[in-house]
Amino acid sequence: MNTMYERLLRSTEDLLYRVRIYDRNLTRSEEITQLDEAYGLMSTALLRSQGSDDHSMEFFASRLQQVRLRLITMMEDLLHPA
Repeated sequence: MNTMYERLLRSTEDLLYRVRIYDRNLTRSEEITQLDEAYGLMSTALLRSQGSDDHSMEFFASRLQQVRLRLITMMEDLLHPA
């Protein structure tokens, strides 16, 4: 698999781990669980396709980037509450 996709998978997994840690009051646990399940499904699909179809790889990568953006927003909210 392309190193770009591997890096995207690893960094998304790391963000999920960090968001879980910083959600000490479990205020976002349901959303984190949903994102974790979505990440699991996407990473499995991405690993199965392994570059067989460029269009599907790009699709999974764009979805993972959306998950990452949501996780980053959640992390910012958890670290800097209003």
